[in-house]
Amino acid sequence: MHPKYVDIDGTAVHYLHTGPTTLPDVPPALDRGALLVLLHAAGSTAGMWRRQLVGLGWTHSALAVDLPGHGRSAGVDGPASVEESAAIVLRVLDALRLRPCVLVGRSMGGAVALVVASRAPERVRGLVLACSAARFTLSDDVLASARDVARGRLPQQFTTETFSPATGIDLMREAWMEQVKTDPRVRYTDLVACRAFDGRPLLPAIRVPTLVVAGADDGIAPVAQSEELAAGIAGAQLEVLAQAGHQAPHEQSERFNQLVAAFAERLG
Repeated sequence: MHPKYVDIDGTAVHYLHTGPTTLPDVPPALDRGALLVLLHAAGSTAGMWRRQLVGLGWTHSALAVDLPGHGRSAGVDGPASVEESAAIVLRVLDALRLRPCVLVGRSMGGAVALVVASRAPERVRGLVLACSAARFTLSDDVLASARDVARGRLPQQFTTETFSPATGIDLMREAWMEQVKTDPRVRYTDLVACRAFDGRPLLPAIRVPTLVVAGADDGIAPVAQSEELAAGIAGAQLEVLAQAGHQAPHEQSERFNQLVAAFAERLG
C-alpha cells in the first residue's frame, strides 16, 4: 500500500494503491487481477479502506482516492455535489490511464459510483455499493450539528451512531482518527451534497453487475435503502452483514473482502 498524487486541474489528488510503487510522475502498474477503485464516504478518507487495500491486494489491484479537500488531497473545499465528485473520479481514471474497474463506494462513495457508471459505463466493470442509498435521508438535526462543528460552535463529534452496538472501541477509535484528517467544513459540504442527491432515476440505466452490501445495524442508510438500490438495478445482488453498521467494510472487513473478491472473480 503506497501513497501517491495525481494533478487534476492544479489540485494534488492523493490516493493509496497496492502493488509496487513507481516514480512520482509514473502511474502504478495495477495489473494484478481485477482493478478495484475505492471511493470514501462523506467527510472520510482513503485511509478508511486500508483493510481492503491490504486484504484484497494479494490477488487484485486496488486504489483508494481522497477527493479534493479530504485526507491528504489538496484543497480547502470539497466538491459541492455528488455529480462534481463523480467528474473528479473520472478525471483521475483518465489521468492514471486506468483500465475498466470495479467501483467500490461506501455511503456517499456509492452515490458517486452510481453517477460514474451512468456517465461512463465503458469505464466500469462492476459496482459494489456499501451502506449507500439512491436517496439519503439525513435529518435537519444531523446537518445542523455538522454545521455547528464546521463553524466552531461545537467540537468534533466522536459518536457511536455510525457503528453497530457489537463494534469494539478499537475499531471506532481507528475510524475517528481518520475522521479528523478531513476539515469539518468539508464534511458538512459532503452531507449537504448527499441530501441533495437523488439517484433513483439512474438505477434503471445501470447495466453493469452490481453488489449491494448493507450493515444490519446501519442507522444512517438502513437496510431498506439498500433493498431499494438492489431492486432498482437489474440483476443486483444484496448481502446484509450482521454486527455491522454504517461502517460495514471497516467493522466486518474480512467478510466484506470475501464478498468483493468473489464478486470480482465472477466478472472474469
